[in-house]
Amino acid sequence: MKLLQCILLSWGLFFAPLSWAKADFSVLLVNPSISGEPFWQKVESIAQAASKQLNVKLDVIYGDGSRYIQLEELQKYLEYRATPDFVVLMLYPGNAEQHLDLLEKYGIQYLTLEQTINGPEQVEVGKPGQRYKNWLGEIYFDNFRAGADLAQALTESLREKRPSVKPQALAINGHYGSESDARNQGAQSFFGSQGVALQQSIYASWSKTQAMEKTQRLLKRYPNTNIIWSASDLMAMGALSAVKQRGEKEQTFVAIGGFDWLNDTLRLIEKGELQASVGGHFIMGGLAILSLYDKFHGHSYWQTNQSITYPLVVINEHNVHRYLWLAEKIDWTGVDFSGFSLLNNKQSNYLVSPTFLAKDNAPGVIGD
Repeated sequence: MKLLQCILLSWGLFFAPLSWAKADFSVLLVNPSISGEPFWQKVESIAQAASKQLNVKLDVIYGDGSRYIQLEELQKYLEYRATPDFVVLMLYPGNAEQHLDLLEKYGIQYLTLEQTINGPEQVEVGKPGQRYKNWLGEIYFDNFRAGADLAQALTESLREKRPSVKPQALAINGHYGSESDARNQGAQSFFGSQGVALQQSIYASWSKTQAMEKTQRLLKRYPNTNIIWSASDLMAMGALSAVKQRGEKEQTFVAIGGFDWLNDTLRLIEKGELQASVGGHFIMGGLAILSLYDKFHGHSYWQTNQSITYPLVVINEHNVHRYLWLAEKIDWTGVDFSGFSLLNNKQSNYLVSPTFLAKDNAPGVIGD
């Protein structure tokens, strides 16, 4: 209860006047996807709302879902536009060094979103502030725990609907990278601890179409599948399409879920067609802007810390009514980001959980 109170107080869910001088700095947000992509649009929208409220100049460029295009667009921006004070970006596996080398060349301080680099590449780039001195830190969430939480939610849903059947699962990953792999490892850990048969794990490149086509083939190979765990909501919806396309005699309950809290996903959970979605991580856009605001005004957080982390939240049939309003168009300016500032509340860490977005916890966030 105390943690919840801290979260609500720290986010200051009512309008409050700023009590210090206006910020006067610029941030470049590198959206790794395309304009309007459902998940990253929410990240961008919250970042824009926080920037407007905190008087931060925010520019946005797009990586179009390609590590090569993202690097090219970043290079063009830095070469032909005024150099921003800070950059916020997600690193793509395979060319993280090129991105970081470029930012260091221009002497720009930056934050990275999510932990997407692993293996030899992660060893090569090191931790924030080590090899790359202008790398302030990372904002990320526990993908392993989130993957396990989704696996648990789907298993519990199956046992509620079909208590007598043996759980038999499939897993659909995004791509070969730390984010997707950590989620899958969490799922494997939970399934293994519960004796749930994980028949096969595949990769579908975060694509709804690929997920549908590959699930169609997998269901022929494993016709008794009753759990489909997915590393994203789009792929979960692809899997749902494949399940629906099976013959009428094969229409048995399959527990399906993913990540991201997409608008369509919440409605499908309400209808009982999907069973769970893990999410809330899109708040990282606003959190990045806020932490840079604190830094600009002299807070030492990024001098003594390398990261901000927070848990994700499972939405299922039991709590979807508290989050369904998020499926509407949202005016994020209703969130008082200044109330969450470490300068304002004198806390040493950012106490944040997506639970603040539950309808009964968020009277200041307005759907229109």
